[in-house]
Amino acid sequence: MIRGDSADYDLLDKWSKNFDCQGHYSCEIGVREGQGSLIIMDNVINNYFHIGVDPYGDIKAFEDYTRRGKYHFVNKTDIDFMNDDNYKRMIFSFVFFDGPHTTKDVLREAIWFADRSGKHTRFVFDDHKYYEMDKIAHVLENWGFKTIEVGDNKVLLEKNG
Repeated sequence: MIRGDSADYDLLDKWSKNFDCQGHYSCEIGVREGQGSLIIMDNVINNYFHIGVDPYGDIKAFEDYTRRGKYHFVNKTDIDFMNDDNYKRMIFSFVFFDGPHTTKDVLREAIWFADRSGKHTRFVFDDHKYYEMDKIAHVLENWGFKTIEVGDNKVLLEKNG
């Protein structure tokens, strides 16, 4: 069984359900046990494939998705992933931030992904009370992101256009 490490997975389910990635990538930073990635892969449509980034080892539960070409595991830290030339030219349209939980780290990730975001993109942040989400949301306004909904543990920002 694939589990998560937090709450509000019903919101992640709602926010990813039938979201059209328009041929771009979906991603989760901080896969852990994999519930977030599983929900995203089962729900989004028209994504090229899903990338799971986590330095703590492969997630065997995703072997079937990997065989079908829908999942790519990156066994690296978020910083190593963002510095890897293989990923710098990708466009992302759905990103779940569930890795490091400091303002500095989440802001660094959010800016990196905002620079590589499609015209219609959703960012979901987990455990947003552990860092200064208001500051991160304010910075992301420069890329056209707006806060759409806030749960106890997760928050959705969306970019249109």
